[in-house]
Amino acid sequence: MTTLGIAEDALETEYEALLSFMYLSPVGIVRSDKSGLVDMMNPLAAQLLMPLVRNGGIENIFDSLASVAPELRNLVSSFEAERGPVCENHRVFVTPTKDGAVVLACSIIKVNANQLMTVLTDISRQVAAERQAKQTESWLAGIYTNVNDFAFFTLDANGRIESWNPSVEQLTGFTETDILGRTLEYFYARDEVDAHRSPEHIALTRDEGWHIEECWCETKGGRRYWGQILVSVLREDEGDFSGYSVVFRDVTERKVTSDNLTRLLTTDHLTGASNRAHFFEAAEVEIARARRHSRSLSVVMLDADQFKGINDTAGHQAGDEVLKRIAAEAKGILRSSDIVARLGGEEFILLLPSTTSNEAAAVAERVRVAVESASIDTRAGPLQATVSLGVASLGHAITTLESLLAVADRALYEAKGAGRNCVRIGHIDDAGVVVDCEVCEDSRAQADL
Repeated sequence: MTTLGIAEDALETEYEALLSFMYLSPVGIVRSDKSGLVDMMNPLAAQLLMPLVRNGGIENIFDSLASVAPELRNLVSSFEAERGPVCENHRVFVTPTKDGAVVLACSIIKVNANQLMTVLTDISRQVAAERQAKQTESWLAGIYTNVNDFAFFTLDANGRIESWNPSVEQLTGFTETDILGRTLEYFYARDEVDAHRSPEHIALTRDEGWHIEECWCETKGGRRYWGQILVSVLREDEGDFSGYSVVFRDVTERKVTSDNLTRLLTTDHLTGASNRAHFFEAAEVEIARARRHSRSLSVVMLDADQFKGINDTAGHQAGDEVLKRIAAEAKGILRSSDIVARLGGEEFILLLPSTTSNEAAAVAERVRVAVESASIDTRAGPLQATVSLGVASLGHAITTLESLLAVADRALYEAKGAGRNCVRIGHIDDAGVVVDCEVCEDSRAQADL
């Protein structure tokens, strides 16, 4: 056999070994060029990606993941080295962060100037376990450090302070006379007082056995600090409920570091809006709060109109500027308690606690007008953009995050079908059919205020 033949046999053997490794690997493996075009993929990768692909096959890894991890394409394009790890175990939240959520760990390796290897691992169970342990671990760590920053006291069955010790005065400045008979609200900073926070904290403690709340607090002398409050149920020897124990801690220094980290983990790198994972976590919390206190809650789903045309004619950088401007205009209109998040691609969502359907439609109309009126500076020159918006609110037929999003998505679809650059409200009739209507005159009037 010639030297060339031996070399060819060696290459064939190496290729077969590579195929065998990929197909038997316990993780999903995708080989693509730097633009994401797939030329090899093992069955597990196809299985993990298929739920994200609405139509057709998996031709481009970035397109397949765009709805849940739009940042991956930019991570690769901004990686300047010829080879090396682009990202390692980057978490991709495929479905909402709750029990049963699907979460993938994504690692991308640049093999050479034009070839990528992407490794996908299902870490859903690991993430669920981490979420359950997270609060407990942070408090156990705190118990063994900086013990002098703690105050300990008890509440009666009605949630009012019934005991005092020197640690309370050391931390807060309040004396026994100041606080006995008060609720936890007495420690909150005056400009941060929420009539629902203290009762809700107690209600969650009764339901779960213990609960942690964090908020801005204020000492008797007026110093603001970030307080972490752990409340747990107290029981008599016979097991009867008798009240609550409280561990109160000043964690201001930790909050500064935590805020910086949280900002990195919860923010969309391009637009500055919240990312998809943070939205789902926040939405589950707000829905639970709305149910508990019988409050209204709405979402507004919005989508940039004719966005592909903007990218095709003005370039992707111009498209990025449009997305950043949409997020900025929405942020400028929303309250501090609201959230604007990028779901993926050119799709955003607004989370509006304590907001009725008509109020949400008014907010949506204001966002629509603001985007339409904006002149967006790009390298290709000034651009105009519009958005279509769909509104949905919690109600007797819309009780879960899934149904809320489904109705908002249908309303957005109707807005697109009605010619774009408009708002539609979604609801469900007695037959269970999603019905959409135009923004009512009351909502337009509110939007003009």
